[in-house]
Amino acid sequence: MRAFLGIDIGSISTNLVLLDENNKVIAKRYLMTAGRPIEAVKQGLAEIWEEVGDQVEIGGVGTTGSGRHLIGELVGADIVKNEITAQAAAAIEIDPTVDTIFEIGGQDSKYISVENGAVVDFAMNKVCAAGTGSFLEEQAEKLGINIKEEFSSLAAQASSPAPLGDRCTVFIESELNNRLQKGASKADLSAGLAVAIVKNYLNKVVENRRIGNNIFFQGGVAFNQAVIKAFGQVTGKKITVPPNHEVTGALGIALIVRQERNWEKKSRFKGFAVSQLDLQVKTFECKSCPNLCEVNMIEQDNEAPLFFGGRCEKWENKEPGSETQLPDLFKEYNELIFARPTVKGGKTVGIPRALFFFERFPFWDAFFSALGLEVVLSSPTNPKIVREASENSAAEACFPITLAHGHIMDLISPTIVGKQQPDFIFLPSLINMERTSPKFTENFNCPFVQALPYFARAGIEFPPGVKVLSPHLEPQRGRKYFQDQLIRLAKILGKNKNEALAAIGRAEIAYEEARERLKTRGQQILSWIEKEKIPALAIISRPYNGADPALNLDIPKKLKGLGILPIPIDFLPIDQSDIADEFPNMYWNYGQKILAAAKFVDQHPDLSAIHITNFRCGPDSFISHFIKETITAKPFLQIEVDEHASDTGVITRLEAFLDSLKNVKARKEKAKIKEGQIYLGTLCGEKRTIYL
Repeated sequence: MRAFLGIDIGSISTNLVLLDENNKVIAKRYLMTAGRPIEAVKQGLAEIWEEVGDQVEIGGVGTTGSGRHLIGELVGADIVKNEITAQAAAAIEIDPTVDTIFEIGGQDSKYISVENGAVVDFAMNKVCAAGTGSFLEEQAEKLGINIKEEFSSLAAQASSPAPLGDRCTVFIESELNNRLQKGASKADLSAGLAVAIVKNYLNKVVENRRIGNNIFFQGGVAFNQAVIKAFGQVTGKKITVPPNHEVTGALGIALIVRQERNWEKKSRFKGFAVSQLDLQVKTFECKSCPNLCEVNMIEQDNEAPLFFGGRCEKWENKEPGSETQLPDLFKEYNELIFARPTVKGGKTVGIPRALFFFERFPFWDAFFSALGLEVVLSSPTNPKIVREASENSAAEACFPITLAHGHIMDLISPTIVGKQQPDFIFLPSLINMERTSPKFTENFNCPFVQALPYFARAGIEFPPGVKVLSPHLEPQRGRKYFQDQLIRLAKILGKNKNEALAAIGRAEIAYEEARERLKTRGQQILSWIEKEKIPALAIISRPYNGADPALNLDIPKKLKGLGILPIPIDFLPIDQSDIADEFPNMYWNYGQKILAAAKFVDQHPDLSAIHITNFRCGPDSFISHFIKETITAKPFLQIEVDEHASDTGVITRLEAFLDSLKNVKARKEKAKIKEGQIYLGTLCGEKRTIYL
């Protein structure tokens, strides 16, 4: 019989499902990945071949999960999809009326909202592991409880479940130990753990998103009856555990292969013999750029080797024609802001390629150049800068503030051959910015940005020959006041008032010219995507988050690879969006700009948005909620980044978000059908919907 194979490769488990043409499960395997996904897949293929191999003809193969691209190349997958879409496909096949999916695995957890058989919203755990299966298993092991055989029965005997909270693993574990020392029973602690897992999941993953009435609970943790019961008690709703819940990811991708595979082409599946291959994995360091990626190479018999682990596509196996011809707007942005003629000779002033300089560098470059100084810019962010940032930061701040320390070290480091220490390092205490609207009374930078020079001095020992310039600057107080501050700065550099005023004039012209070029290019891009219907996403973020590849995790590049044009926030005409009446007390400079961009996106028919932010960002902790209130007409995606952020999780979110946008768009198209019309479907191979 013809069959379809789905493989879900996760960090904890690797699952395989074989479906027949009637969507019936012929065989399935739930295996531990154990850090060796290739070996787990080989074992699963060998076991399925032994069970039913000579009875089936494989019509198509799909892979999903964190290792989907690598394993897809290894086995010859016809379709590679993210796990959000795969989990939803399985649930919808089992019950087309499902509207909410809770999925908890070993290392991650997901929430999926479904309407009319399509994913319209989703979320994944960001950094907290307290809502995952591995945490539950670890705590049960510490209590001496077998998670499979004893946990649920013990929890059912609880007279008073221990209140362990719903915060991160450290706090829950601390409270667990505290209750244990005070004599709490294992039954009460087991029930308390189940409730803590559920509350953490609902508060940290689901947050304030809609929870429907037909809820599926999927993933390996759904074996645990105590967690099922806790979900029912906390939500007050019926929780359904579907059949094959532990392998719904593999089931879903097998269903997708059966429905979407291109039957004009032969399946790429290399056969069950893949399980017998002797695969050698070698590691080498790529020295093509400063990232110095550790790339893994899998050598195959009589085939080209497979590569994974790099941050770019240089070593990845890609299908012909997969490169897109979309413009690289973020490269254009960086070139426009930082590329300039360099004044040689005289004393030098170093400026870190960080924080507000991603927006205001043209001003300071022109100012110092006009005063006769040579401006030296730190290198683009690379692993060395990231490493030195962590080693020289004295404060526990957000990643951008920490990263600024690495850029300062790059300027003063004597280890780089041929590089001279600058005479000055420019680290202003930039308190505020010019007002974005006369309706706003304040326009502050965040306290960490204001205090950058003081943090830097606390963590970095500057060489004796390097003088740090740290003027206290407040552009918000008007042009005259700001000019007086810059005149005092110029005097420190040995320049008089007239020279300072001339330099200020050149700096203002350079800054306005840069802003005008950004605005003009943005208008060109917006007209182009509207005319040609180019799929595009606005990247809403602080400029240093969105334009620095280390802080944006190469999200713009990844989107281009998926055929989507990412647009920087400074390319948007945000001055057209007045948000002062809606948010009169928004006193953060970037908060005003981010919310204005969100309003523009909400009103634009062809744009959706991704909000890139950072862990430990105080202002964004509530600005993010205001973005949700502002963008109501369409979904948007928020991604939080720090120095430990993973590419894999980002790619999954991006792919799932794009699938969600397609579903929402299709739903709106169907809603346009007027009474009396008959929907005939979508013309095969064409992006047109046919009505009668």
